[in-house]
Amino acid sequence: MKMRCLFPLVVLALAAEASHAQTFLGLQNSNFAGVHSVYSNPALLTSMAYKRHANLSSFGLDVNSNLVTLTAPFTPWQVITGNVPAAYLNSKGRVAWKNSYLQSFPVGSTGWAQMGTEWRGPAYAKRIGQKMVWATHIRTRANVSMRNVSDATLAYAREFMDSGFKQVGGLQLLQTATHPLSLQANAYQEVGATLAATLIDAKKFKLSAGITGKYLMGLGHFSLLSEGMQLQAYGKDSIVINHSQFDVAYSESQLFQRLLQGVVTGGLPSLRDIMGNGFGMDLGITLEGGKGGSIVQFKDRWMGDPTVRNYQWRIAASLMDWGNVSYKNRLRTFHMGNANPVTFKMDTAFVTAFDQGSTEGFAYLEQFAKDNMSYSQGAQTQRIAMPTQLQIQGDFRLMSRVYASFLWQQSLVSAQTMGFRQGSALIVTPRIETKWLEVATPLGLTQDYRKGNIGAYLRVGPVFLGSDNFLSNLMLNNIKGVNFYCGVSSSIGKFRK
Repeated sequence: MKMRCLFPLVVLALAAEASHAQTFLGLQNSNFAGVHSVYSNPALLTSMAYKRHANLSSFGLDVNSNLVTLTAPFTPWQVITGNVPAAYLNSKGRVAWKNSYLQSFPVGSTGWAQMGTEWRGPAYAKRIGQKMVWATHIRTRANVSMRNVSDATLAYAREFMDSGFKQVGGLQLLQTATHPLSLQANAYQEVGATLAATLIDAKKFKLSAGITGKYLMGLGHFSLLSEGMQLQAYGKDSIVINHSQFDVAYSESQLFQRLLQGVVTGGLPSLRDIMGNGFGMDLGITLEGGKGGSIVQFKDRWMGDPTVRNYQWRIAASLMDWGNVSYKNRLRTFHMGNANPVTFKMDTAFVTAFDQGSTEGFAYLEQFAKDNMSYSQGAQTQRIAMPTQLQIQGDFRLMSRVYASFLWQQSLVSAQTMGFRQGSALIVTPRIETKWLEVATPLGLTQDYRKGNIGAYLRVGPVFLGSDNFLSNLMLNNIKGVNFYCGVSSSIGKFRK
């Protein structure tokens, strides 16, 4: 994509809220999640099926939108099984994909889209005696997302990126204050330490608690918030801004080039890459009832033996990802707006600025605001919220090796807050688990309860992979999002009497 196309995507498309979608759902309640339990409830470490457990590397990707849908006259399952009708095959008998299968539908002024990645780096958990577990872990998150984009804005963005764009005048871009706009991009890395302990260990009752402390390293931030705007296009390179109100903040870094920092390269960023810093915390408790206390876990055959699993039911509650990253000296914030028409030219200077990098491009927009609009500089410090959420989990043993769990995840971050926001969800997950094989099917409502999904999860020994919407996408011919995660985790050593 040419750099000049960044303007309608960043300034005109002005999309929304930073919401990092839920992922790794199949792993959420597993007794064999091991050190991964720290990412849903640190207290769950006391029930892990290992004396020691390590995560080597795990990765998750989530892309969702109501703006564009892959709508074909056949389903992915028909493609896989070779049952696509002959009318949709080419002369070689292969599926003839058409650009028309990628469709958009009217969304009014409530269009949204988000893409998030999560890399779980090296992590290690170890039991201390029979009642305590400690863990250390690394994670990187990156996110770009949009919210409350209007049909008119999307129409202009599509026309602008079309090489045959010849519209002159008359194309109106209207965003109203009824649905405030925002575009946010964030990336951060965390280094955490967790301690979990069993507080009460009776024969048929166990109460555990856990706490995680995290050092947060901000890798970059950009946000643009607006109460509304009205623009008019004249040809390819001229836009009249009739009126607008914008609040802009950006870190002085090559943000869009570094959103995957730590995901692609792995490990920690260098000190020069850390734009901000902060602290975070997770708190959790679990209550288990049923057969046996912690001493049962130390039997020689405990791992993978469902006849000695030490609970019939489990209820857990946690407050996750509380904290923020503070950007100070390397952050720019400003307000710009206008009541009288202003013409913006996407000329050579504009293209050159963004070709040099995101920082130079945003600086160009700031200078334009100083010269042509009402402008005021903002604070030199910006706090970026973490995706704080309340999680309630339940897990029930239905029979030997068969379990059913539920997850209620409620975001505690406002939709207009600068920073990450993890969407609310309600999920039910039946599963079959053994030491060497586990399958699960998460199903429920994600994306703030507005999107139904059916996922799939498979673990074979130390290797796992899953998707929160694989099965629903497989059977439908209108796909609005993709979710995927995989990883390698393993126990270290065995229990001995």
